[in-house]
Amino acid sequence: MKRILFLLALCALPFPVSAAAPAADPCKDAPFPPEPWTSWMQSGAERAAGEAHSAPRLILGKPVVAALRPAVQVQYAVKPEKLRPKSYGGLFTLSVKTAARVGVGLSGSAWVDIVTGDQAVPSIAHGHGPECSGIRKIVWFDLPAGVHLLQIADSPAREVRVMAADAIANQPLPPPPSGRDF
Repeated sequence: MKRILFLLALCALPFPVSAAAPAADPCKDAPFPPEPWTSWMQSGAERAAGEAHSAPRLILGKPVVAALRPAVQVQYAVKPEKLRPKSYGGLFTLSVKTAARVGVGLSGSAWVDIVTGDQAVPSIAHGHGPECSGIRKIVWFDLPAGVHLLQIADSPAREVRVMAADAIANQPLPPPPSGRDF
């Protein structure tokens, strides 16, 4: 009986907790993404189209959370290089006033093509977005002026944040040549 009382008394004593403190969030105080991605976290939502003629327009510098369609419901203008049967995709249009280098940023894994006429525009570079930005990948294209079709394919998720950005948007202008009076 004395042992039981001793054990009960021991249980009532405060027990030191040796749980590790949660790890600090490395992105807690991260700066906003640099140009041309500073508007990446702005709000906007759009349903991706399944056919080119009904594709909503993306505006350079304006991100949207795209609600994608099951891949089997999308009529791609050019067959994507990667396309699993149980994936999601969709179509958007993108208008470029003058020839420009345009990056397409995505928050998740997906395949991106830009189609002009009936040809896919070759990408010129791809990589990850800035650290802690939420941009998983950026694919760059040199686009002529005109309206283009942006194809998203092979996404494992139904939604993805997407943004098209002009590489030189909002970049500081070079200083004027010195030695001249203006």
